[in-house]
Amino acid sequence: MTELSAGPTANMGTNDHPVVNFDHHGEDFYRTAPEVYAALRARCPVAYSPKYGGFWVVSRYDDVFSAARDQALFSAARSVVVPETGIPLLPPLESDPPDLERFRSILMPALSPAAVELMVPAIQSDVTTAIEVFLPEGRCDVVEELANPIASRATMRLLGLNPADWRYFADPLHEASYSQQNSEVCRAARERIHRFAEYIAREVDARIETPGDDLISRIVTGGGEYAVSRTEAIDLVRMVIFGGMDTVMAALSNIFVHLGQDATARRALASDPSRIPRAIEEFLRLCAPVQGFARTVTRKCELGGQTLAKGDTLFLLWASANRDERIFENAESFVIDRTPNRHLTFGIGPHRCLGSGLARTELRIVLQEFLQRIPDYEIVDDQLVPPATIGIVNGWVSVPIVFNRASP
Repeated sequence: MTELSAGPTANMGTNDHPVVNFDHHGEDFYRTAPEVYAALRARCPVAYSPKYGGFWVVSRYDDVFSAARDQALFSAARSVVVPETGIPLLPPLESDPPDLERFRSILMPALSPAAVELMVPAIQSDVTTAIEVFLPEGRCDVVEELANPIASRATMRLLGLNPADWRYFADPLHEASYSQQNSEVCRAARERIHRFAEYIAREVDARIETPGDDLISRIVTGGGEYAVSRTEAIDLVRMVIFGGMDTVMAALSNIFVHLGQDATARRALASDPSRIPRAIEEFLRLCAPVQGFARTVTRKCELGGQTLAKGDTLFLLWASANRDERIFENAESFVIDRTPNRHLTFGIGPHRCLGSGLARTELRIVLQEFLQRIPDYEIVDDQLVPPATIGIVNGWVSVPIVFNRASP
């Protein structure tokens, strides 16, 4: 038995493959994840964990990259989280061809660079308004008062929903993502998530009756090119909500925690905002808001020297691949101007995140505006609330900060 740092142990199982005690929902995993990932990459980059019915953990960049690009061998048409949540599948994230191309083609124009640019004034206005509310107080909770409403309101506008209703979706998503899988909080949040369909169905039916110029209208009409069922339309809207709200909020929470602990980087970005876009890529690499996604093996094959059977589950660890020393020099360090930066936070291949351009735009606007108005702040450490799990989304529950009210 070989001891791996920060928890997992590896041994040769009955089928002569490495078995590790890997549990991404485990208590305090958010603290130990970098060390766990490093040990996996070094000693058993493709290893089997018996948790949650059993799944393979893939930790090195090259293996994650190749598996994510091979949609014929590694299918996404099942839950991409481990364990499965019981929430209906989310297209196109959990789709294979030909549906994958159909769904992505419908969504893509609404998330193109030109379409995102049209959203900038509203995002800018939301950020300015949020900051001006808490600026006189000299304190705020970055998650509650900035990250959550900005990401959520942008998603609501994109779909053509009332931005004032953002909490109906954002709050249960936040609670489900950051609570332990079998906790009462998580179960209650998932019940509320299941009820999203009722709200969404009303909006879908209204667009079927009278289409407009919003994304829901584009979805129900198939962009004028594709046939979309009512159920598929509801599921596509739900996917946009899932993808647009909690992940951006998590990314912002990670960024503000890092900058609160790294005054040199914070002041560098405040004094030279032109460095923010490249810094955002490094934040996304080092603090990936989604640790990984699962795939299902479609036929017997090999990956990373291990033999996989049809029906096996792979967990592709974006977060570990992003720290692979074979790809990134000083991989465990934050390098503010790192280039190139081929991180896998938005995935790779046919399932690469359609909303990456919008996410980057939101992150950039928030950082530019915030650091212009509040170039220095401190985290209230004894009130910082970590997640109970990072198995689905990796972010902070609460990030209270204080700052000088006289900031420009």
